Amino acid sequence: VNIHRSPFGGRNWEYYSEDGFLSGEMGAAVVQGAMSKGTYTYLKHFALNDQETNRDSDGLITWASEQVMRELYFRPFELSVKKGGSTAIMSSFNRIGTTWAGGSYELLTEVLRGEWGFEGFVLTDSVRTDFMYADQMLRAGGDACLMSTEIPIYDLDSATALNCLQSSVKNICYTVAHSNAMNGVAPGSTISYGLAPWAIGLL
Repeated sequence: VNIHRSPFGGRNWEYYSEDGFLSGEMGAAVVQGAMSKGTYTYLKHFALNDQETNRDSDGLITWASEQVMRELYFRPFELSVKKGGSTAIMSSFNRIGTTWAGGSYELLTEVLRGEWGFEGFVLTDSVRTDFMYADQMLRAGGDACLMSTEIPIYDLDSATALNCLQSSVKNICYTVAHSNAMNGVAPGSTISYGLAPWAIGLL
């Protein structure tokens, strides 16, 4: 649900519009449709990920005023969470100011979870560079790193680390438990109660 910021945007074909409200309405409808079948969807890339060139090399630094972020760039995510009921979000590679979006407490905890009431799973975009730290992500309100190899967590012993890990496990389990992965039923789902198709096939 990112914005068509430029006609040269590398992934405009994935995005709905240059308008935050229209993108949010369409995103919310897609989320509702997926959830009606018991599927959770990842809204991506949260936020200000509107350039592909050099976005992951050294952490593209994006700048915008709070008003612009809230009225244009955050609006599709906000509507998809509040109206669509999304329970999964992917954070972005870029930095907002000098802070990595996937490690921004203000973005993931204060705005997403605090203001919008998001309850669910926040996954990072692919962790490829050395400015993306799992410890920072956990403390910011993220839950897991998208990686094909192991990414270290340096603090596993402090009270804050354990609290963050417990919150992340809860958020991930909440999201999966409210999907058709758990016996075929999610809140608002039109799937009939009983065994999920994969469970029937397994039996």
